[in-house]
Amino acid sequence: MHAKWEIEPMKRFAFGFAFIALCAASPALAGPVEDMMAADRAFADMAKAEGVPAAFAAYAAEDVRMFPEGVQPYAGRDALIERFSAWPDGAHLSWAPVEGMASGSGDFGFTWGRFVYTAEGDAGPVEQHGKYVSVWRKTADGDWKFVADIGNTNPAPEAEKKP
Repeated sequence: MHAKWEIEPMKRFAFGFAFIALCAASPALAGPVEDMMAADRAFADMAKAEGVPAAFAAYAAEDVRMFPEGVQPYAGRDALIERFSAWPDGAHLSWAPVEGMASGSGDFGFTWGRFVYTAEGDAGPVEQHGKYVSVWRKTADGDWKFVADIGNTNPAPEAEKKP
């Protein structure tokens, strides 16, 4: 009986120490991920307020790589701006990040989420749903810019709200 009482305080101490260590480490790991998620949300907000082409131009890194569905990939912010100059009048793209992951250094990572594209088509309104991955890099100024973006369509999620 005596040995059990000596071990129990050690177990409680070890558990308490591990719990405190994990709690202390979580904000350090969550910081860059939440920063990227916030950048992704701000990016989406800008697309709603100022238009999709302006938002993509503002948040893209100079060396961005784009992987659009159904066409060849392309590179560079200038190419992105040129491609988005043909954005259809009245078309909207809304999205919301779902989660992300960051590198151990906290200056690189990705977010993924869901999007909805709406536009007027030849036969009436068009609505497409999909998912995306954006790869983010922290700049020397502390801002986040996306360095790669890929998205593709899928059926509308039945149980999820539109972003």
